[in-house]
Amino acid sequence: MKSSYKPSLEQLIQYLKKESDAEENERIVTWLNASEQNRHYLLQLENEWIHLKELPLTIDRVGRSRVWNKIQESIQPVVKTIVFDRHRFWWLVSAAAIFIFLSGTLATYFIQRNISIRQSSQEQTVIYTALGQKSQVELPDGSKAWLNAGTKMSYSHAFNQHDRKITLDGEAFFDVVKKENMPFTVQTSHLDVVVKGTAFDVSAYADDAKIEVSLLRGKVAIKDKKGQLIGELKPNDWIQLDKQTGRYTQIRQLDAIQYSTWKSEVLVFENESLESVLKKLERWYGVNITWRGAESDRHYTFKVKTESLREILELINVITPIQYTISGKSVAIVSKKR
Repeated sequence: MKSSYKPSLEQLIQYLKKESDAEENERIVTWLNASEQNRHYLLQLENEWIHLKELPLTIDRVGRSRVWNKIQESIQPVVKTIVFDRHRFWWLVSAAAIFIFLSGTLATYFIQRNISIRQSSQEQTVIYTALGQKSQVELPDGSKAWLNAGTKMSYSHAFNQHDRKITLDGEAFFDVVKKENMPFTVQTSHLDVVVKGTAFDVSAYADDAKIEVSLLRGKVAIKDKKGQLIGELKPNDWIQLDKQTGRYTQIRQLDAIQYSTWKSEVLVFENESLESVLKKLERWYGVNITWRGAESDRHYTFKVKTESLREILELINVITPIQYTISGKSVAIVSKKR
């Protein structure tokens, strides 16, 4: 029977530092022998930790200010970009977590905590999920985020120290750890979603005409970019902003889970226009779709599970007669006369 045991990041750190007990060592060795991927992952961690074998720096009080002044002169804002592929996702996130942890550990040797925060607040972690891909990431506060295709999410390295602010371009589902005195804010181009602890979906692609927020659990506040309260959502509420007109549409007591089924590999279309359908299919399958012909005023309701793009296009053809050609990542669709 295949074991489901997977050591945590902390357990692997203890193992690399030779501080874990015999029982834990045996479990980790068994895990390493289970697959080449596990051994490769540990090797990556060991490379990150190699400099920990060196002796820590010792700097006296007089030297601290001189060292810090030199550091300040050389500091420039840094943007770290992580491109996620579902097959490499797990070890990339862990390596990033180790980097952040090591940065904080080394800083304590020669600078005060408030100085470390000032430096880290200039840095950004940027997480990007390519078209045709979906990713899951755990944030520094323990909250979880699922990123849909073609999504970019960023946050400061000071996240969870003074505030919890996320910038989002795309679609993401968040399961937020509750912190009464530190709200969690998702900032989009036209509105902000403010919560303390809840589960919700935000769709805010830059090239979409509308922004949508649906609430699965808890309560969220919707604010405009001036900080003015637009409204509050309760479970199974949904709100949509038309970016061109500035008009909000809110619906209560619907099945909000339909808006986040994509993270379980199910794409749901509910009475959506052809333009909306084609745009979502582009992201879902990682292709570029061009449409030529008369615009269709029909709306579509269906689900995509394991179907291929060709199967979905055949389904659309039943409702709206079309001709299509698929060439690699390019799809050309032409409407047919009835």
